[in-house]
Amino acid sequence: MKAKLMVLTGLMSAVFLAGCTSPAQRMAACEAQGVSKDTCYLSEQNRQQGINNASLAAAYANAANATRPAEQHAQAAHVADPMREATLSSNVLKATLSNGFFTATVNGKKATVKRFNANFYEIHGAGYVISVSMNDDGIDSASWNKTHGRDHGVLTVTQK
Repeated sequence: MKAKLMVLTGLMSAVFLAGCTSPAQRMAACEAQGVSKDTCYLSEQNRQQGINNASLAAAYANAANATRPAEQHAQAAHVADPMREATLSSNVLKATLSNGFFTATVNGKKATVKRFNANFYEIHGAGYVISVSMNDDGIDSASWNKTHGRDHGVLTVTQK
């Protein structure tokens, strides 16, 4: 049984390595196409350097991934983004955000929501830009700027 397994393993290795060529074989094939020996040598060196760089990058990525605790792996997969309906108001404007922050209004007019990351959103509409900063509990703070001019201020946040 062991002998059959050894022969089978040897056959599989031979089949796997059948497509491999040595550097000397690649140099000879390159020169046979009429390319100078120096150019073929440089091409072979670049090929080897590319393989080495790819394997180093993979090794670094594996090492960095292996040193992270299991909790960080789970946290990397899940981004906290507590999105709830909210009303943002000041003496100048009133904005509303729907559940999920997909739709918004500013002074009763439809506005667009742009997500920069899990902690920062911008709402554009009715001549205003509203910046919304998030934390794990919801909206941390919000402020507004006019799209033209220097008017700006802080918004009062009411979350549902």
